[in-house]
Amino acid sequence: MSKSFSGVKGAVFQKSPLKWRLLKDGIHDPFRQFAVEEALLRGIDDGVTSPTLRLRQTEPSVWIGIYQYPDEDVDVEYCAAKGIKIVRRPNPGGAVYQDPGSFCYSLFCPKEFLFKGLNVREAEQLYPLIGKAVIETCRDYGVKAELSPVNDITIGGRKVYGSAQVEFYSAFVHSGTFLVKTDLEEMERCLKPSRLKFSDKGFRDVKSRVINLCEAVGRDIDVAEVMEKLTLHMGEILQVDFHEAGLSAAEVQSADTLYREKYADPAWTFRKKDAYAVVVSAKARSGVITLEVSLEGETIVGVHVKGDFLVPDQGELSRVMGALEGKSLPDAPVVVETSRLPVDVREALIELLKSIER
Repeated sequence: MSKSFSGVKGAVFQKSPLKWRLLKDGIHDPFRQFAVEEALLRGIDDGVTSPTLRLRQTEPSVWIGIYQYPDEDVDVEYCAAKGIKIVRRPNPGGAVYQDPGSFCYSLFCPKEFLFKGLNVREAEQLYPLIGKAVIETCRDYGVKAELSPVNDITIGGRKVYGSAQVEFYSAFVHSGTFLVKTDLEEMERCLKPSRLKFSDKGFRDVKSRVINLCEAVGRDIDVAEVMEKLTLHMGEILQVDFHEAGLSAAEVQSADTLYREKYADPAWTFRKKDAYAVVVSAKARSGVITLEVSLEGETIVGVHVKGDFLVPDQGELSRVMGALEGKSLPDAPVVVETSRLPVDVREALIELLKSIER
């Protein structure tokens, strides 16, 4: 599906600075703020939302990736006792803890326009490119940060920032989370990632894996100040000028509907699990992948994938899972091999399918 956005079709970022909206809507409820995220993504695809950089903070909460389950990656009982909300994000990746000591941003833009303007062909190329804004922001504070493929920025090997992406027909959103002075003790209590997640990182727990910018700098830093610096560097990389503006009436209406019918509904976050006969896991470059399969002889009759891996085009993953049903185990790897999934995800899924066959 391809739709043009009025005023930007055929534009190239490098010719002259473009005007993008800078959105600071002040929404702190995690359910509602994700309703806004999806409303903007849909608005971009419909051609009624302009390219937007959204800056956001929320109350203490846990956000799980689209392919995760709360009870597998979060201490649900602890969060319930502390009144910490848990919400499923519309993008992939792992569970994260958020509080006013961290902030997030989201870049919304027509995909074709964004890729052409930045001269990229694959979504994965955006991680290091846009990540430069985070590296430059850290440099403003005298701190050396570097890219940790696929989607993290680290300081001394510890994660200070992570990002994820979603493709929605003609629309695209690139999102990132920046740790400035978040409560790492609370983060440690809320999250319970699998051992496989840290198998190649050299860490045993969440707290030793991450770092706040304040800790690296050695003094307190105002989160709003970091947000301003990041916005400046983002504008330099994208070669755009930001002008602050609020949500449109149509965006508010769309977000209200998504809030009521999706994100505020516990069924969205706490999905029912189906029972599968075979469950196998592997560590791909972008995260942990778990493949669940039901078989009748060698024929796949049910298949599901979960984890914190990165797949911006969720529709392609759904197509592949659907195509696997009815296939024999020996024929299943070909379905994955010929897909448009990221290379690391393809390779991991093929190995998992072959491990079942053996």
